[in-house]
Amino acid sequence: RGYLIAAPSVFRSGVEEAISVTIFNSAKETTVQIQLVVKGETVSRSHGTVLDKGTIKLKVPSGLRGQAHLKVWGNRHLAEEGYIFHNYTTVTIDSKGSSVFIQTDKPVYKPKQKVLINLFMVTSDLRPVNDRVR
Repeated sequence: RGYLIAAPSVFRSGVEEAISVTIFNSAKETTVQIQLVVKGETVSRSHGTVLDKGTIKLKVPSGLRGQAHLKVWGNRHLAEEGYIFHNYTTVTIDSKGSSVFIQTDKPVYKPKQKVLINLFMVTSDLRPVNDRVR
């Protein structure tokens, strides 16, 4: 019996983040709860049920920056087996920024072929940034 939680190490303020949960050799659905805690205060929480594997979304409130604890635990009905796991880690919350997308004209190149690329930047809400990259 074991589990694997995969989450980003940097969360973006104002963005819904995805946390992947895998529970090995699971015979029954497990209720998984997630909390984001900043300075001892729970700022966001989410939950879902997982049988084998699943993804749970967690909305990060706007305006947060710095360190936070991501707490994750799974349980079944307390009359049965109680907590299966409980763990936490430290994550960084960063403000929303822009992203750079790189597009090439081919998926694979041969030696000495010319590589043609397009670069474009978008804001966190996927609107283009006006600055042109050359």
